[in-house]
Amino acid sequence: MFKDEAPGLFAARQKQDPYVQTSRFLLASTLLLFAAFSLAQKQITLTADGSVRKMITFRPSVAAVLEDAGVDLGPEDLVRPAPDKPVTTVTNGMEIGVKRAFPVHVHADGRSVAVLVAQANVATVLKKAGIRLHALDRVEPALDYILAPGDEVRVVRVERRLVVQQKEIPYGEIRRGNNKMDRGTSRVVSRGRNGLRLDTVEIILEDGEEVSATVLHSEILQPKEDRIVEYGENTILSRGGRVLHFRQIYTVIATAYCDGTEASGCPRDGDGRSVCTGKRGVGITATGRKAVAGDGSEANPHIVSVDPRLIPLGSRLYLDGYGFGVAADTGSAIKGNRIDLLLGSHEAALQFGRRKLRVYVLDS
Repeated sequence: MFKDEAPGLFAARQKQDPYVQTSRFLLASTLLLFAAFSLAQKQITLTADGSVRKMITFRPSVAAVLEDAGVDLGPEDLVRPAPDKPVTTVTNGMEIGVKRAFPVHVHADGRSVAVLVAQANVATVLKKAGIRLHALDRVEPALDYILAPGDEVRVVRVERRLVVQQKEIPYGEIRRGNNKMDRGTSRVVSRGRNGLRLDTVEIILEDGEEVSATVLHSEILQPKEDRIVEYGENTILSRGGRVLHFRQIYTVIATAYCDGTEASGCPRDGDGRSVCTGKRGVGITATGRKAVAGDGSEANPHIVSVDPRLIPLGSRLYLDGYGFGVAADTGSAIKGNRIDLLLGSHEAALQFGRRKLRVYVLDS
């Protein structure tokens, strides 16, 4: 009985309604399409050129997403994830970043080159520029510094040289007081001689320019000999049984003049000016003192014309061979170590001529 019924039941099941079968097929297909659509749809975040965009995409790769977004890549632009790797298939929630390359100017060896980078340290930029560093070279900024737009890199070529040089050692001067010599006088005891040394020098050059020179070792080949000078300390002058104290002594060139009056016999020019005293030929000195020739005694000293910058006016003087004097006059031709001695007549002044004298400036 069971054998007779089995074929009939199977046949009945095969003869189900075609509409039901079609509906089931369509439903299954719709579910499959919806699932495929859901799986293909992905949400990403794209950061490029200063903006952040949320995007829905069906594209399978970073390169395709950038193409859809209208983002054109330039040389050395940096994209993460990288668009040229097959493994960078976009996954849901992915963040894509585009960092634009910028020029970095590198200065080295007297020239400048621009290197495009998006993210790099100084060492990488130098490698891209084909610049090799030597052991002593200096780089600014440091090799591990991450560069930013506007940064520049400078390579300073540093060279070290060792040279051997002969150098003179300048002699010095040693001054010694001598109380047997008058103040204001001096004499050279030893002339002095330069020495000689051999220096080993380290010279540092930066970009070909010397920046430092350091003596590493010195050897004396010939020692120096200092110049020795003795200067006078004596301030006591003994003349004619008199002991005089002086504060300074000068060796000067002395000339003579008259008072410029008609009585002195001084010639006058066409304007009536005295040859010796000019328009001031009235017998009065520059200090207002009456121009009367002295005899060199302490009571009647010689009137002497001086340069006030050397010998102050009013100073008491002693002139070797001529006796006492007083600095009471000036003259346009009397400058520095020169004096003019007032004599009683123009003829006496002419006969005096030019002489070298030692003048003592006495204590008041």
